[in-house]
Amino acid sequence: MENTLIIRDKSIRGNAAKMVQCIPIDPLHEVIIREHKKERSIAQNSLMWMWITLIAGERGETKNDIHFECKKNHLVKIYERDDADYAKMIESVRVVHKAGMVDEAKNLADQIVELTSTTKSNVKQFTEYLNDIEKDAIGKGIPLPHPEDRYYIAMGIKR
Repeated sequence: MENTLIIRDKSIRGNAAKMVQCIPIDPLHEVIIREHKKERSIAQNSLMWMWITLIAGERGETKNDIHFECKKNHLVKIYERDDADYAKMIESVRVVHKAGMVDEAKNLADQIVELTSTTKSNVKQFTEYLNDIEKDAIGKGIPLPHPEDRYYIAMGIKR
């Protein structure tokens, strides 16, 4: 039996307590309680793809090319900072590069970027990622829209 509950109110907390009390002693069970980290939101994902599509159009490139570039320039740095295992992987590529295997290091780095996914981002990381994309676009003279149906929700701005 596996259950995951997100405690949003006293009723759910009460149900969780009842569930724990009903768990049999044999076989052994594990109960893990931790702070819930919300994954990136639908609004964040929607805003990202709107911006990537706009940037691609402005630059005459494909959405996939811009998405790759954004992950390479911004998301990799966020994950490297926040995930020790990811940081070790990136450092391994640097070691290969420093050993003189530049082409191999570039191929490895490109594969890592390709496999790096925004779906692993939490809301805070994704907000940072969106801010980085916007700063980069502004620096290249591409203003990005802030549609009310997405932007404020995606960026966690209370109105």
